[in-house]
Amino acid sequence: MYKTLALLTLLFPVAALAGQPTLTAPPDSQYVYMPIKDMEPDTAERAKALGLDVMIGNSGFGAGFFYKHRITNDLSWTASLSISEAKSPNEVAYYDPWTGQKFVPGKVNQLWVIPAMVGLQYRLFSDEITDSFRPYVFGGIGPNVVFAAPYDQPLSYSFSKGHGYFGGGAYVGIGAYFGSDPGSLLGISIRYYILPMKHGIESLQYHPMANFNTFFIAFNIGTQY
Repeated sequence: MYKTLALLTLLFPVAALAGQPTLTAPPDSQYVYMPIKDMEPDTAERAKALGLDVMIGNSGFGAGFFYKHRITNDLSWTASLSISEAKSPNEVAYYDPWTGQKFVPGKVNQLWVIPAMVGLQYRLFSDEITDSFRPYVFGGIGPNVVFAAPYDQPLSYSFSKGHGYFGGGAYVGIGAYFGSDPGSLLGISIRYYILPMKHGIESLQYHPMANFNTFFIAFNIGTQY
């Protein structure tokens, strides 16, 4: 009997523990953070840009190339080369009804202006305006060439008989780029060229032009890299 009581005494705690719910360890809530490279967000401005200018001015159409290199977030240096036709303000064009050709009475030279400018461009309101609209102001200086070719000759022959006149000049303007694609550059600008010539060049006979100042609206199309 004593053996039976001793056995029951040993088995009772085991039976009691068997009836208790099983305790499980709490889930591990620790997160492991891995380093992520290139956390700086992409922007609409890249360090360099190269593109084409399509220009409309009071003397006609023009075209050119530009290069832009960023110095700081808001300041860039620029270089541009363009060509456009120049006309005397007194020129009046007529059309021959029999041949359909245009002629200008008294015109002796066809003139083309070729300025090469190096300057600075400053972005405005970069902290207040979204990157999809980026206004800026700019200015520059550089050499200028006025190429004069005889008006009364066929164009191909006229160029071979032409002559270049060298001078200097400057330009100022305001513009804006549009869009947020960092790989492309689209914009529009208004610019004023100051292009004096110490010795006048005739477009109309006996009416030499001493300056070739002009306004242009330029459409900018380029790529950024």
